[in-house]
Amino acid sequence: MLKVQAIAVRFTALLLLLLAASFAAEPRRINVYAPQALYQVDILFRDGVDYVGLTDLLEPLGRLESGVDGKKLKLTFNGAEAEFQDGKRQCRVRSNKLDLPSNFLLVDGRGYVPATSVAQLLPRLADQAANFHQASRRLFVGSSEIHYSTDLRHSPSRLVFSFTAPVNPSTVIEKNRVRLLFRREPLVGPVPETVSYNDVFVQSATFAESPAGAELTVNLLQPATVSTGDGGRTVTITATPPPQAPVAAPQNAPAAVNPSSGGQQPHPAPRAHPFVILDAAHGGSETGSMLSPSLAEKNVNLAFARRLQKELEARGVYVVLTRVADNLLTWDQRAVSANTSHSSLYVAIHTSSTGQGVRFYTSVLPATPPSTQPSAQSAPSSRTFMPWDQAQSPFLAQSSAAASALAAQCTSAGLTSRTSAAPLRPLNSVTIPAVAVEIAPTDGNAEELAAPEYQQRVATALATGIAALRDKLEVAH
Repeated sequence: MLKVQAIAVRFTALLLLLLAASFAAEPRRINVYAPQALYQVDILFRDGVDYVGLTDLLEPLGRLESGVDGKKLKLTFNGAEAEFQDGKRQCRVRSNKLDLPSNFLLVDGRGYVPATSVAQLLPRLADQAANFHQASRRLFVGSSEIHYSTDLRHSPSRLVFSFTAPVNPSTVIEKNRVRLLFRREPLVGPVPETVSYNDVFVQSATFAESPAGAELTVNLLQPATVSTGDGGRTVTITATPPPQAPVAAPQNAPAAVNPSSGGQQPHPAPRAHPFVILDAAHGGSETGSMLSPSLAEKNVNLAFARRLQKELEARGVYVVLTRVADNLLTWDQRAVSANTSHSSLYVAIHTSSTGQGVRFYTSVLPATPPSTQPSAQSAPSSRTFMPWDQAQSPFLAQSSAAASALAAQCTSAGLTSRTSAAPLRPLNSVTIPAVAVEIAPTDGNAEELAAPEYQQRVATALATGIAALRDKLEVAH
């Protein structure tokens, strides 16, 4: 028994050593953000100094010619000449002498300069400003930096981030916190990096950066939803009531009860602001259908939702999205987002490689047990509750009318369309008119679903139809 234990201990130690070696061998890199390209440069660590290869750094930025003469490296970059010598700090750039913070290195015929010197070298070689963030290993060249400002607004409470260029962050919504992750954008933060708010909604917003990218963390005192606008130039975090609270149905209709709410009835919230909430189906580990070997439904759904949002906003229709990134939402979370968004219409977006054109679906409600049905003598009051999976019942007629109107608009735009009822979640639990849209290719080629021309054609037709519904549904709700 002792021998077996000793073998196990030695095996575990060997495994830990191998893991440590693999982590140690992982290359360290500098992320370079330039108007021409986004790329990475490997770091060479020598004598306690981080070095980067001149060829790796300069080639993506312009025309480079270089050659080694003994211990000297001579190069020409976009017509500018420079000369470096192995083991020497002093170099020559455009006939001007420059001292590097550490010695220049020639390794296997390749030239390396200290990483901290790139902010000095690039303006002289490339005539472009350079800003190197050493701690996060992020290098910004030229006018590549994206800046942002924040604006806390009310009625409803919301924090709006405005960016100087379009962004597409991944979004992580946690309890009392929203994280916006920028993996590819050259986002830089303000000073100070943390802004505190004396507000009942937002506690603080903090910018941080690392070799993995930049991150905005917003600490909240209320649940929230996230939406984008202005072509990706704004991200808005909007306060919502707690998810466990059901929403009372308007016009004396029975209210829907979320099973997790414990049957508590909230005060009705005023309907205002967004007209439509777009729900890009699937996300995260739930990919949906594989439309082709390289095309996942979740990605096409989100891309189309963004395009439709842009078309609607161009028509003056205020839109919110249930998800703005590749994150997973449960069916109940999607229904709660719709029910607490104060929107007048919910549209779920799906895509399919089978069939043709655009299909519209409305809810199929489960049969209501006779004991739960209201009697003919007593109309349901505003304090009457109905099961969570029957919440769509008071709105089914409006949902069917909306689906028919949207299908007619698509038909007039030359798209094949039809409507039907289907047991698609979360339609049954949505307490506003609700329609699911499933987009299929025109010719059976699934790649058409990702084509901007086809997406634009469908988005234009849907946006026109949704905008035409605004007067009818806003008056009714």
